[in-house]
Amino acid sequence: MKQNQISSLPKLDTENFENIFSVYQDENNMYYYNLLQTIVFPQNLPVNLFKFYTISYGDTWPYISYKTLNSPNLWWVILLANNIQDPTNKGKPLVNGTVIKIPKMAVVKEILSQITK
Repeated sequence: MKQNQISSLPKLDTENFENIFSVYQDENNMYYYNLLQTIVFPQNLPVNLFKFYTISYGDTWPYISYKTLNSPNLWWVILLANNIQDPTNKGKPLVNGTVIKIPKMAVVKEILSQITK
């Protein structure tokens, strides 16, 4: 079940990364996420479904998400669109001048609607 379906847990914003995981309850009535679940983002989407963003010095994934999608919580969608598995990039900072894909809001809304179903 999803976290927002459990009345005893606080409601999450639709944009929160935790919404992609199912929540389970163990025999002690403790809740936990299934972190092994993944979302596959199609890699062959038409280019017109994206904007492009050039990484600047000091950018972070939440900041890029805020600047491009008006929410710091959608960083995970940007990582999926760019096939980035590790947001920490194994200790390497975001590289100044790198151009990344940013899904347009219509695509993001479709992803969020599929997750909450």
